[in-house]
Amino acid sequence: MSHPASSHPSFPLGVALMDDDHAHIEDMLRMVPDVPDEGLVNFLAEVRQEIADHFAREEELMRTHRVPVLECHIAQHARLIHEMDDVAARAGGMPRAALRTFLGRDLVNLVMSHIASVDQISARFLRGELDEAMTGRLRLPVEA
Repeated sequence: MSHPASSHPSFPLGVALMDDDHAHIEDMLRMVPDVPDEGLVNFLAEVRQEIADHFAREEELMRTHRVPVLECHIAQHARLIHEMDDVAARAGGMPRAALRTFLGRDLVNLVMSHIASVDQISARFLRGELDEAMTGRLRLPVEA
């Protein structure tokens, strides 16, 4: 289920599911300065869940359309979730300023880098701008 975007994504891709979800995630991350210190740990959990739900929707869309960079894309999703889980595991003992910096700067940079790289390639394929022959070499090697 996608969310109605209250704004446009910073990096529009031209794929409704991706753009709507990205706008919603960006809206959430813009709220970081307004989250009270005592709410930051729960806010991190909410953002993590929203991003994980988005990744599941995005991966299903890419599977349906047989996007060639799916394996690379899933690996990046797993890495981003791992980063959030690592911070969440330490969040209780972290200074609130460090947690706020992670949410308001570091996580924003991770998300935007992801969108500008593999999301952009996947969106171009979904829009019909790249064919499978052109992107086939972007697959991760398959182990025998």
